Amino acid sequence: MNLLLQADSTLFLGRFHSLAVHLPIGFLVLAAIFYIISRITRNESLLKPLPLILFFGALGAIASVLLGWFLSDEGGYPEDTLFWHQWMGISVAIFSSVSWLWVKGVFGKKKSNDTTQTSNQNHSIIAPKGSLGWVLVVLVLLVSITGHLGGNLTHGEDYLFAYAPEFLQELASSNDSEKESRFEFPTEPDSVLLFGHILDQVLIQKCGSCHNEETKKGGFLLTTHEGLLAGGENGEVFQSGSPMSSELFKRISMDPSSRKFMPPKGPQMSYSETMLLKFWIQEGMPFDMKVTDERIPEELKLILQSEYKLVTERKPIYEKVQVDPVSSEELQKLRNLGFRVMPLSEENNFLEVVAQDSMTAEKINALLSVKSQITWLDLSNSGIKDEWLTPLSEFVMLTRLNLNDNSISDLGLAQVQGLEYLEAILLHSTQVSDVGIKMLSIQKNLQRIYVWNTKVTQEIGDSLQKENTKLQIDLGIKEVKKEDKGLKSD
Repeated sequence: MNLLLQADSTLFLGRFHSLAVHLPIGFLVLAAIFYIISRITRNESLLKPLPLILFFGALGAIASVLLGWFLSDEGGYPEDTLFWHQWMGISVAIFSSVSWLWVKGVFGKKKSNDTTQTSNQNHSIIAPKGSLGWVLVVLVLLVSITGHLGGNLTHGEDYLFAYAPEFLQELASSNDSEKESRFEFPTEPDSVLLFGHILDQVLIQKCGSCHNEETKKGGFLLTTHEGLLAGGENGEVFQSGSPMSSELFKRISMDPSSRKFMPPKGPQMSYSETMLLKFWIQEGMPFDMKVTDERIPEELKLILQSEYKLVTERKPIYEKVQVDPVSSEELQKLRNLGFRVMPLSEENNFLEVVAQDSMTAEKINALLSVKSQITWLDLSNSGIKDEWLTPLSEFVMLTRLNLNDNSISDLGLAQVQGLEYLEAILLHSTQVSDVGIKMLSIQKNLQRIYVWNTKVTQEIGDSLQKENTKLQIDLGIKEVKKEDKGLKSD
């Protein structure tokens, strides 16, 4: 029997289920209409065709059940809905067949004053009129429920109420699909994931009805990362780095009139959603990419800002966390050592510290008492040496560091290499070379390096910026060669 169900011929016949299923619906509803009109008009001649109508209704129901059985083996339908649709369809076939036999009098004739007996050469009906009405009511209910379940299988559970008045949609959904599909983002922009909070939800909303745990059409499950990467019966649906070689992307971006277009029903993916998915595939499908990632181009950031109301610029650490305040005594101690100490903002306890006098190793070490509060540090033109910079490795909240006009070299830069939140470092008029900025360029959050009047070459600066597009290396104005300085005179 399984071999029969899996044969191409039965699958071919199963596709005719959607055609055949309309026959019993039409006949059984027609029987109910004839009965209602006969009662209203008291014209019992309208009951004469009922046996024939019920016969074709029962025959159509049986054929629909058989073809539906064939079609169900194709797979890709929600199991619970399919189960109830099948058994409701079988109930229609059985009840309509029994009803036809009953009105034909197969189960015995009832002699009653409330019995209608009409006959001719072709058909007859022998059934109590009141009971016949209830039988037809049950048939119409069974047909309606079965049809509704079939519609859910074909078009999705929200198909019937998609364009209903709002109060009906709320009544039907009762906080289910519509409300669950709304985007919810963390309050912190740096925690919003491009895939996890946006693209994942888009794919589930647009394609999840066909590729979920219950349905899984084509063997493809997109509600888990593992399912996305595994693909379906025909292999992977994503090709990392190549959207146009990715089957899923090709399906959502092709002509909607194509039979392969996805999704086949319901709202299709918008231009913005398609572009975001294309970019995500091009970047190698990073599940951990955040909307503040510098790799995201400006036009896509505008989409994230306008359509999802997201902040796409990464906030510096001093706007995201709070630190303990520094006592007035400690602040005064640092001022006495030649530092200008100012609060960065009234909204937090971070500090900007500027060296106003010549520095010593002891003075630099004194800053360790406020290492967790310093986020901007200016040690420019203060006579510092490489070895004095060792304490800076502990300044974990440092975002901006000014070391201009000091005789430091690449050796001193090694002390700031591990500062996670460092965004800008000023190094002009120092002994820093290509080795030093290569070392700095790998830092995750570093965005700007100022190195004019140093040993850093233009070639290395340009090369590092190509490798890391978020990094700006400012070498100042290029020196003009002597032979190009002036115009030739006569």
